[in-house]
Amino acid sequence: MHFLWHIVFGFLIRTLLIVFAQWYDRDDNGVHYTDIDYKVFTDAAQHMWYGESPYMRPTYRYTPLIAALLMPNIFLHPCWGKLLFSVFDLAIVTVIRQIVSKSHSKYKNYCAYLWLYNPLSIIISTRGNADSISCFLVLVTLLAHIEENYVISAVLFALSVHVRMYPIIFGLSFYLSIENGATSTSRFQVVYNSLFPSKKRILFAIVFIVSVILITWPCYFLYGQQFLDDSYLYHIRRLDVRHNFSVYFYLNYLLSSSDQVQILYSLLTKISPLILIIAISFKFGQIEDLPFCQFCLCFVMVTYNTVVTSQYFIWFVSFMPVFFLHLNFTAVECFNIILVWVMPQVGWLAFAYLLEFMGINTFYLLWVQSLMFFINNIIIVSLAIVRYKCNKIKKIL
Repeated sequence: MHFLWHIVFGFLIRTLLIVFAQWYDRDDNGVHYTDIDYKVFTDAAQHMWYGESPYMRPTYRYTPLIAALLMPNIFLHPCWGKLLFSVFDLAIVTVIRQIVSKSHSKYKNYCAYLWLYNPLSIIISTRGNADSISCFLVLVTLLAHIEENYVISAVLFALSVHVRMYPIIFGLSFYLSIENGATSTSRFQVVYNSLFPSKKRILFAIVFIVSVILITWPCYFLYGQQFLDDSYLYHIRRLDVRHNFSVYFYLNYLLSSSDQVQILYSLLTKISPLILIIAISFKFGQIEDLPFCQFCLCFVMVTYNTVVTSQYFIWFVSFMPVFFLHLNFTAVECFNIILVWVMPQVGWLAFAYLLEFMGINTFYLLWVQSLMFFINNIIIVSLAIVRYKCNKIKKIL
């Protein structure tokens, strides 16, 4: 089957799930298929449609651009946003295909199909989650950077950071990968060469900063400090006391009554991932290693985050079709890794169901499952780093 027909078939699958959700969610009892955030997006879009601030909708913690894109939900059809997110999901497929063609042209379609028919990506987009937009922006930024279009990559990088804050962790790796071909036996010389501000690096940094200002200022002009508080500052200081996959959730719950402890605790929980992000960026700060580097950065950030939900997994899973050909794993080992990653989630979901729907206190057991999930994630990313084969994209370019 031609690649285009696969895209059509993938869109059909997503459309059928959107139609299914419309039917299934008519029953107000039980768990709905549609993500609760989709309702939040739609309400915020309605406020914008009537000339009001999207932040009049409580719990809207995103850029106004998302609400603006979903305004057709109000005057066209409530499924518009899901279709839009599905289109971005399919756009990711084409970007993956282009990136893989740089190093493994023979397998570019097969790698693209790994995303096209990935149940996680299909479900996330059709439930009405906007992360397909952020994943698309991240991957298209990666593509532009690999092709050494640094002005374009800087603009796209700024836009991706504006839409969702998490891509900011890729900043150091982008910077280091520009003209980083120096080899030296001196550790100091290696660090110096890695950080030296060449013309292209300065250009990338300036374009990024200017783009962030130009994209962010109109939103601040329209919605003021509330825009900064709800879109960005909230996510920095956020300590969600509700149960989630994070190993920190139970501590968040226990410490929720003390504001002073929360501030110190929030700072301490960010030290470990910050050190790892810097170390990984320097370790894989070459253009040929950039896809794998950003996967590791995203995986570590999600693993150590104080709030972890299923939608966050799509952030690092979106990188896997791009670099998995460079991992020296057998089919059996891949299956075992997937099993090790999924099983703690199954246990967590079982205890979460008992807590939410049966009223049984399973907080401690949920925390145990989160701890197992955290340990397994550390093992998985460690194995990936050990088994990683250096990707020689730059030679082919």
